Amino acid sequence: MLATLYARFYQEIRNFLKPLTRSLAEAEDLTQDTFMRALRHADLFLDMTDSQCRAWLYRTAKNLFIDKARRHQRISFERLVESGGEDDTSQVYVTQMLASLPPEDRSLFYLRYFEGMNASELAEQFGLTPSAIRSRLMKCRAKLSQQIEQQRREEQ
Repeated sequence: MLATLYARFYQEIRNFLKPLTRSLAEAEDLTQDTFMRALRHADLFLDMTDSQCRAWLYRTAKNLFIDKARRHQRISFERLVESGGEDDTSQVYVTQMLASLPPEDRSLFYLRYFEGMNASELAEQFGLTPSAIRSRLMKCRAKLSQQIEQQRREEQ
């Protein structure tokens, strides 16, 4: 059962974590930690549907990422540049803007706009209502819009 979950969801969970961590190695470490936690709770998966297993894995991966982010407090700009963004200033700028969001909001934003998940799917994974998801995404967009506007004013 867990071998099947691993085969089906490893790459998906790693791809979810990679832009959040900005490091393939960290994403792989957190993905391994996610599946180690799944192994410790293997009995939970016996009665779950595929979508419930997927939601559990995403929620666990997100929580592990948030825990790690809290421990490290702030990801430095130097690490961001070392991860490959120095050749594309707009990529660095977008990544910096997303990094300004709290870790859980960053996860929501990424899953919605980069992975194409809808509010209902996000609500299931984050344990919130779809309207709460939409509200948080609206606040994320507003914050990012303010940052873009501020950047434009500074460039003039």
